[in-house]
Amino acid sequence: MNKKYNWHFISWSIYVIYQYAEGIIEDKGFDFQGMALTSSYILTTILTFYVFYFGAWKPYLKNGNKLKVILGTVMGLIFFITFRHILEEKVFEAVFGFGNYRNDDLWYYFLDNVNRAIFVGGCSLVVALLENKYQLETDYLQVINEKSEAEMSMLRSQLNPHFLFNTLSFLHTKTFKLDPELADTVLKLSDMLRYSLQSSKADKVAIKSEIELLENYIAIFQNRFAGKFFVNFEVIGSQLQQRIEPLLLIPFVENTFKHGILSDADTPAAIKLEILDGQFRFSCQNKINNYQKDPGSGIGLENVKRRLKLLYPERHDLKILEEDAIFSVELTLDIND
Repeated sequence: MNKKYNWHFISWSIYVIYQYAEGIIEDKGFDFQGMALTSSYILTTILTFYVFYFGAWKPYLKNGNKLKVILGTVMGLIFFITFRHILEEKVFEAVFGFGNYRNDDLWYYFLDNVNRAIFVGGCSLVVALLENKYQLETDYLQVINEKSEAEMSMLRSQLNPHFLFNTLSFLHTKTFKLDPELADTVLKLSDMLRYSLQSSKADKVAIKSEIELLENYIAIFQNRFAGKFFVNFEVIGSQLQQRIEPLLLIPFVENTFKHGILSDADTPAAIKLEILDGQFRFSCQNKINNYQKDPGSGIGLENVKRRLKLLYPERHDLKILEEDAIFSVELTLDIND
């Protein structure tokens, strides 16, 4: 951010130097009136640039706010015309005894300055677009780098994934006759690990695969805390082959199981998925366990927020609320490719 606005400062410095140098050359030396009018024009231009920049272009590029584009554009045009008129034709006239326009026709003044304001607004738009393009490219490269680092970290942490899966398969076989419920839990854990490894290499996965991951995760906890673990899991919609980024939902469910009260049958955790054509909705709600504190709490949620921002820019809506001892998450994704 500082680097970006350093370039703004450098660019404006060059612009100011050029304007003053041009005035000195035209006037063949220092002329107070010429310098004063040049200063007023420079000040008006810079301020108007940022009225357009922050009032119209930035809001639109951030969240597609068309209303702010209209209001910001009108505000930029009005600001340039009125500010320059007040400064040069009112303040300068009262203090120094001179103004800029000898023609008192307001229509002429309006047309002359609206054209200048449009030019300034256009320059502001070009700068905002170039900065946005650069930011999108930077974010994309950051996603690629983070994904590569995550894959490398996963590989380093696994001496041999096949050995791990073979071991789990062996445990499943050995425990099946002795304890079928435990064997089933081992199998579900193996499926979860295999999916985590495979999905980390994919850009997107079918929603059906994410649902199976959540079902396995819930089943493991239900087996572990039999009769003391209450979760309602609901899936609405049949278009399960639509694709989303992998492992987006599991952090929310992990957070619920880790920090929620799930032993009360009257207030079970509620997890709901709704799959529509081109849109995916996920919600998760649980009663808060105020006695369970974790210094690492919130890290998983912050990571998934960052992933959503980078992978679904302007295509997601995430709401995380904590009210009346109830923690809730609502996520909507635009999954149109």
